[in-house]
Amino acid sequence: MEDKKYTLIEWRTEGERLFGRFIEDWKFKCPKCGNIASGQEFKDAGADSNSIYCECIGRYVKGKGCDWAAYGLFDICTVHVDGTPVFEFAEVE
Repeated sequence: MEDKKYTLIEWRTEGERLFGRFIEDWKFKCPKCGNIASGQEFKDAGADSNSIYCECIGRYVKGKGCDWAAYGLFDICTVHVDGTPVFEFAEVE
């Protein structure tokens, strides 16, 4: 898979195109375990919904996903926004 590079405006535009205006509806795929989580799931877990693009839900929900973070020591993300690694958008169902 080829790396995707976005400006912040391009990335936000793509997120809105795929999932709508509300970040709670956006979904991202963890690059390590493949788990898909929405902003609403993060909110329900008591986490900041802005964590959906850089942290796996497993950091907040035991037994779901893993504990990977895009800002860790190793960059395995294939998507970068203004040079910052982020999780890729999940496929729209």
